[in-house]
Amino acid sequence: MLDVLTNLVLGYDEHIVPTMTISVVIVGMVVLAVLDVWREIVEDYAIVVLLAVAVVGLDLEGIHPQQWLGAIVVSAIAFMIYLSLGHKGVLGGGDVKLSVVPAFVLGASVPFIGLWWIICALALQKGFAYVSSGGRKVSVAMPHVPAMALATLLASVAFPVAY
Repeated sequence: MLDVLTNLVLGYDEHIVPTMTISVVIVGMVVLAVLDVWREIVEDYAIVVLLAVAVVGLDLEGIHPQQWLGAIVVSAIAFMIYLSLGHKGVLGGGDVKLSVVPAFVLGASVPFIGLWWIICALALQKGFAYVSSGGRKVSVAMPHVPAMALATLLASVAFPVAY
């Protein structure tokens, strides 16, 4: 049982790194970040399209069945954390729904990276808010997708997984 959990979190011998899918998701996240700053909304259809592209990309790259499990677990954790923050009014509904996509793709690579992405995205958002407010507490909502996109890029660069 311990071997299964260790392999799920850290990877295993038959592990495939979905580099192309991660790259496509990063580009999609950057586009959505620009749109989020410009229009202050994340459209549902854009989230569905990006998730569909991620699922098809992972399937085409031939990831191992255990990687699918890691992707689902990490995306469920991300959704629950973001949903709880959405209920508190910290994040919008589009941010909550979009959180599934990068967590899914990075969780398919190595679940630890997907979990690190959640922490990094939320920390970057706090950092952006602190810097933009000059250190004062401000109740103005800020777009969160730029922090998510930057965290996705940082996760893919900080953890270059190669087996």
